[in-house]
Amino acid sequence: MNVRFTERSMLRDMTAYRSTEPSSAGKNAVIAYDLSSNELALPPLPTVLPVIEEGFARLARYPDPTARALTGEIADRVCVCPDEVAVGPGSAGVLQQILLALCGEGDEVLYAWPGFDAYPLLVAVCGAAGVRVPLTPSGGHDLDAFRDRVSARTRVVILCSPHNPTGTVIDHEQLHGFLDALPDHVVAVLDEAYVEFDQGGDPPGLPEVLRDHGNTVVLRTFSKAYGLAGLRVGYAVGPRQVMATVRKAALPFGVTHMAEQAAIRSLRSEAELRGRLAAVAAEREELTAGLRALGLPVLPSRANFVWLPLTSAAEPFVRAAATAGVKIRACPGYGVRISVGEAEAHEVLLAALGRTDRTQWC
Repeated sequence: MNVRFTERSMLRDMTAYRSTEPSSAGKNAVIAYDLSSNELALPPLPTVLPVIEEGFARLARYPDPTARALTGEIADRVCVCPDEVAVGPGSAGVLQQILLALCGEGDEVLYAWPGFDAYPLLVAVCGAAGVRVPLTPSGGHDLDAFRDRVSARTRVVILCSPHNPTGTVIDHEQLHGFLDALPDHVVAVLDEAYVEFDQGGDPPGLPEVLRDHGNTVVLRTFSKAYGLAGLRVGYAVGPRQVMATVRKAALPFGVTHMAEQAAIRSLRSEAELRGRLAAVAAEREELTAGLRALGLPVLPSRANFVWLPLTSAAEPFVRAAATAGVKIRACPGYGVRISVGEAEAHEVLLAALGRTDRTQWC
């Protein structure tokens, strides 16, 4: 049966998020380890698991549509008022709320590229045009290039630190200088989905950025460091006028009661989180050292993944890993991202790469 409809022009050249993988080893590949999605290789924090189990009894009931308890907990934690917080189904869900609230046809949204591959789709859904700003050769944001591309049509600038997929962070002073120079009609979204993993650095964080820059929204998630990717809960903190509009664009009941309670308990489990972050950092450094010992180029990372700028060799590299049973992520033409996972997964991957002709990657 043929259905007549008119697809929005901004979506015609888009595909659904990860509806197809850019690379694979073929139908016969058996994947034993998935290091492609930046998931935590650990379950939720031990004190959080009982809260999740308790939530099963409430699955027949709608959650609080405002997630009031979590909103208040976040506000207390980052020293802002509750009306300066918006929550949603993961940081990607909250980012979609932000873009729907602030952008429309004829507007532009700037973001670094390569970047989180949901950015282009989320921008297109709100009807705006995405403007990709190439990364520097060292994998960082080119803030001068961002400044040059801001125009009267620009509504939102997305900055990601630590950056996905390279793991680089934006220099503190440069960030503040950039935000100071933005025109009043532009809102900066600082995507800090991986900020908890930046243990050795000096991330701008909250509430400093918000105090110094009234045009900025900070975006965070419980999916990564807290291991709650399957529950879908994240949040944004920003000016109350902006957050009021963002909440209007929220999906009704977008944060379940189980997710809300798990997120609250996660915020109250800092000691457990610190131990987990230290373990992830140690695994990240071991993986980096192992890849470098094979002569492979690896950027220093402050996230829970590492980046290899392999350009045209990215897809063959991913196929070689998949043949060994390890799934990793290719950004075709740019490089390869490997999530920090189980030690056994790293060992299998490094052993397989050690058996290949590495001159094709270097």
